[in-house]
Amino acid sequence: MIPRQFNNPTALRVGSAGFFEGQNATVRGHSVLRSKDGGRWDEYHVELADQSALTLVYESGLWKRFALFEPKSSLSAHDAGEVSVGEEITVGGLSAKVTYVGVSRVVSIQGSAPEGYRVGSEADYFNAAAGSDMVVVSWSGEEVEYYRGRLIPRGDVEHAFGLPEPSLLSRFWAGSGGFDSWFDSGTRLACSVLGFCFFVTVLAIRESVPTSPTAEPPAPVGAPVARLPLRAQGRLLGRLYAVAGHRLVDIADPAGRFGRHEYELTDDQGGYALLIQALARDPHQWTLFETRAGPSPIRPVEAAAYASGSRVNLGGTDCIVRELFISRTHGLDGDVPAGESVGALRHGFVAETKGGFALAQWSATEIEIFQGESVPEAQVLEAFGPLRSP
Repeated sequence: MIPRQFNNPTALRVGSAGFFEGQNATVRGHSVLRSKDGGRWDEYHVELADQSALTLVYESGLWKRFALFEPKSSLSAHDAGEVSVGEEITVGGLSAKVTYVGVSRVVSIQGSAPEGYRVGSEADYFNAAAGSDMVVVSWSGEEVEYYRGRLIPRGDVEHAFGLPEPSLLSRFWAGSGGFDSWFDSGTRLACSVLGFCFFVTVLAIRESVPTSPTAEPPAPVGAPVARLPLRAQGRLLGRLYAVAGHRLVDIADPAGRFGRHEYELTDDQGGYALLIQALARDPHQWTLFETRAGPSPIRPVEAAAYASGSRVNLGGTDCIVRELFISRTHGLDGDVPAGESVGALRHGFVAETKGGFALAQWSATEIEIFQGESVPEAQVLEAFGPLRSP
């Protein structure tokens, strides 16, 4: 019997047959993998009628499709290991931005798995985004493999293999597990930020109608202990800033929960910026955001309607929504904006722009829009000094 933590979170099984991408398709294997930071995803190894293979990945309520490919020019394992979050790379003719660097570990295998898969085997990897395409580069030892992928529209996998329709909650919100734990522990009323009609109705339906099992949520990951000192001053991207305030924030997103640090910066002209450590979990990732000038191009209720993969224009800047999240303020010190309080909930999304990132954060009545870019950690530490434990 498979241990409970490795239960299949979907109705797709080894031996399931269907019609996918114009061909008969059969699921030959199912593997469960985890990352070092606690994330989990399920891989379904599919054989098509023409003997080609592809992998269907289920993670946090989303289906993705990946296939192995050989680029004309490849990276060595050493070069791949030097890649960092925020870096622009070119792989297989695609110009992509690295969004995550980590280590995967195979924890369960049923049926057949690709060569090199065995329970306990580990591989380094990084994810990169190129518009609607995704690239995963994985290496173990000196062998480097390349996968190209894309999100699959909700319901397509279920339709292809004759499975039950996805739940109402996963239709509206890209994820299960990570968000659910926040809504199950006395915080449901706070979800009015996104509209009582939306979440209260969906949650009521979800509790009253039996659904297929969902993935076990990974253990929360805490924020780094060390942080920037308050009042530190230095130049970042050509401007003189001072660290005026600090927020310790808990984030819930489709992949689970984690902590991060957010710093209120002021410049010598009275301007305001937001410096975030671990925007996408990586504690070595730093992103500097500046507030967008003028009135917000969208209202909170409009922002709440966007899903991962949605395209949105924020005051003339075209963006693709990449991550949806709920933040809860866990700690405050220094100078913080009026109205900030420990325990406050905000909803938001991170979007990708042509040159960087956009960040939207809102309450029931107010919304802030930021535009930003990645900053190398070395520059942050050079500007504000070494990280310190409180």
